[in-house]
Amino acid sequence: MLLYGIFRPIGLTWIRIRHRLDRANKLELKQVDLPGHGTLSVDESLDFVGDNCLRTNLLIKLVLDKAIAGAVYEISSDNLSAVETIPFMLPNCDCEHLATIHESTCRKIYIRKRKPQTSPTESKSRPHGRQR
Repeated sequence: MLLYGIFRPIGLTWIRIRHRLDRANKLELKQVDLPGHGTLSVDESLDFVGDNCLRTNLLIKLVLDKAIAGAVYEISSDNLSAVETIPFMLPNCDCEHLATIHESTCRKIYIRKRKPQTSPTESKSRPHGRQR
């Protein structure tokens, strides 16, 4: 927990710096053709080539927790253990795994943030105790 408190601000700062640099270099949205989903616009590309599994998963979780509903993310990683664990952590972040594409240098994972689900109003149950 102590390490999380130390490394979280560093990770968030690094994400902001990389995000600004990527936005400055990006002139148009990237289009990708995913099997079963058609052509989608990628809203954000996250490059984790060369990073270890723990750092990759932690930063992805931080980004996806603050993601906008409906946004599509492309995550590039060459760490096989990170690529295998990312689809399993997505339901906790309200995201869905669209596809994983194997390339020669890395694997690209495509994710979409789900729209928030509205829970039906729960009917009030009778208080415990005597029944009538």
